[in-house]
Amino acid sequence: MVRLVADLGGTNCRLAQITDPKTCAGSAPQAIQSYRIDGFNDFASLVRRYLEDSGQPDLSEMVIAVAGPVSDCRLAGSGQIAKVTNWDWQISSTELGQAFGDIPVGIINDLNALGHSLTDLKSGDLQALHPPELAQDYAQDDGLGQQQRLVIGIGTGFNLSPVITTQQGSSCLAGEYGHVALPQDVHLALAARLGGRADQFRSVECCFSGRGCEALFAAFTPQSTLKGAADILHLAPQAETKAFQEFYANLLALLCRNLLKGFLPREGIYFAGSIARSLLTGPASARFASQFFEPDPQFPDIAAPVYILLDDAAALKGCARYRFSPVEVQG
Repeated sequence: MVRLVADLGGTNCRLAQITDPKTCAGSAPQAIQSYRIDGFNDFASLVRRYLEDSGQPDLSEMVIAVAGPVSDCRLAGSGQIAKVTNWDWQISSTELGQAFGDIPVGIINDLNALGHSLTDLKSGDLQALHPPELAQDYAQDDGLGQQQRLVIGIGTGFNLSPVITTQQGSSCLAGEYGHVALPQDVHLALAARLGGRADQFRSVECCFSGRGCEALFAAFTPQSTLKGAADILHLAPQAETKAFQEFYANLLALLCRNLLKGFLPREGIYFAGSIARSLLTGPASARFASQFFEPDPQFPDIAAPVYILLDDAAALKGCARYRFSPVEVQG
């Protein structure tokens, strides 16, 4: 009997198996496969394809991390319902469980899954961006035995999850932060460069996402024919990309300085997603660090280390830590 775990993004879906569901917390996902979403009509057909490719394992339960809002309707008897970002899919835990032999199914937001995975990540799964000499200064909790972290995902879309870890485990909060308005200082920086064209970038996701990055690059460098956010951010600096990479890194640092004050993640900010990884492992990573770690005279004691999540299976590990309630297990 295995627990099927899945990381369903806006473009691709990664699936794997946890071979001992009774002790699955901290277990390494096995038989990992990745599929493009556009090759399937619905999530159930994607799961069936994975099971066929994996020799039809005997499922005992399923946990899915979804890029998109998740509604918890279990008290009303409707289970959990998720809508997938950038895709016309709605997933019901009740219907999905019935389709695969009346097994319990749990659905969580993908950023929540990443938050749960932080407990299981090793040093090789992370790349630090903060200055090494400052690392010890950040190694502290709030004095109450709690550790506050913040996971930020920038890929097809933008979202974040505040994580509070205590001796009893981690609590990971859900939200849709990509749809809030840009902070004023970020908008002013855009307007200083783009003038009236900055008005098209109203929300966080309009600027910090794959499509947002491409639209911003087109406004920043209208004569360029370069396409694709990952290439724009990670290519070796050229005349048309270097200035934009550094500008984009500055904008992200401004946004994160606002988030630092809003969430106080003294134990760390953790970046995930293709856009974040392309930018922060690319040529402009030093510019981000320089801007983000610039001392704030108004809040000199507020600081946090910054990491890039390098483990592609992190969300799957977070799904392994999902705990079903007795009601879910009993059906």
